Amino acid sequence: RGAPIPSLPGFTSLIKGFRRGEMTVLTGPTGSGKTTFLGQTSLDLAEQGINVLWGSFEIKNTRLMHKLLQQYMKDVLPVGLANKDLPAEERRQHMEGLTALADKFETLPMHFMKFHGGSDVDDVLDAMEYAAYVHDVE
Repeated sequence: RGAPIPSLPGFTSLIKGFRRGEMTVLTGPTGSGKTTFLGQTSLDLAEQGINVLWGSFEIKNTRLMHKLLQQYMKDVLPVGLANKDLPAEERRQHMEGLTALADKFETLPMHFMKFHGGSDVDDVLDAMEYAAYVHDVE
């Protein structure tokens, strides 16, 4: 058995968890939930201390991290507070909560490759090999 995905017990039962050295490929049409699913899977693994490597050719890392942080928060991120008419104390509480969450998120063993759009396959493989060596990602 491999590492479980606690938030997806049915999926864990189906694939018997993720095992080191195996590659799982997930495909589907645009908008089918691939990034959301993989985000939750990545967060579950990272919360268990398992190193996770992200590489996307479609989503920039800043947008990906926003999506992952929102999933990690399990709620909508309190963004755009500067434009909202909130009392100062409520605004401060939102910002402190977001900062604490971001600090905790930052400690997760998640690593991101810097590819977007078309990339040479050899460059991608080199980056994956480097990540496997430096971050113990397999």
